Amino acid sequence: MDSSVQKVRAFEAAARLGSMSRAAEELGVAQSTLSRSVASLEQSWGVRLFDRHGPMLSLTRDGERLLPDARALCEASAALCRRVSRMSALEDGCVSMAAPSSVVAMRLPGPLGRFSADHPGVEVNINECTYGEAERLLLGGAVELAFIPNRLEDQGFISSVYDKDEIVVVAPPGHFAPEPASIPVEMLLGERFIADTETAPLLQRELKAPRINCETSNITAILAMVEAGLGVSLLPSLALERTGFSLDVRHLATPAHRELYLVRRRTADLSLAAQAFLGYL
Repeated sequence: MDSSVQKVRAFEAAARLGSMSRAAEELGVAQSTLSRSVASLEQSWGVRLFDRHGPMLSLTRDGERLLPDARALCEASAALCRRVSRMSALEDGCVSMAAPSSVVAMRLPGPLGRFSADHPGVEVNINECTYGEAERLLLGGAVELAFIPNRLEDQGFISSVYDKDEIVVVAPPGHFAPEPASIPVEMLLGERFIADTETAPLLQRELKAPRINCETSNITAILAMVEAGLGVSLLPSLALERTGFSLDVRHLATPAHRELYLVRRRTADLSLAAQAFLGYL
């Protein structure tokens, strides 16, 4: 603890107990050490805190006025030490992250459940958003971890491959003939698309002027609209796990994949809670 806080603690204990010896015993220091701390405080503040009557003490008027603030400082310092101790033991703290809805729904519940079971006192904040927003939140310091499709090493971050899944064609039942099982990109020319914000760049790269009826990052909305016959979509296969929709899912004849990276600040810049959470991924 900072020496100035120790001196204030010496003043508060002596005032509360009315005795230097009893205050020294409570704080676990020699009486001479405590007396010097109080004298040093009086000198640095330029006020006399106590009237001394042999072994007994009484507060001066200045001491009485300063005691409530001194007591508040001691209580705040003790609370700070307790919180630091809880954070070190992962009984307190916060881990923040940003990820698209497919990752939040399909990949994070397991790790988050195990982490929260082991560390129930640690707060977990999840920003469900687009890739672009996740990157902006990370770069702006609003979150410590982000799940995005690109590396950021050149900006002082650590990136590691977290997941890799195939981009597939999703259509209403019976929309395509049974054959071919894999869809050439050329077959998608002229289709109406319900575009996923995450994979829209791939769609625009592979098809010139695709007919996009709607673009959204809400996977459930995309699947519902596709099932209703409003169009087809290109989606990461992860988005189709545990869905109850009736859909025709086809591979692309020329496979395309999405690599997902876990991007974070360097370990020294991460909170203790975030460092611990990495072990659950």
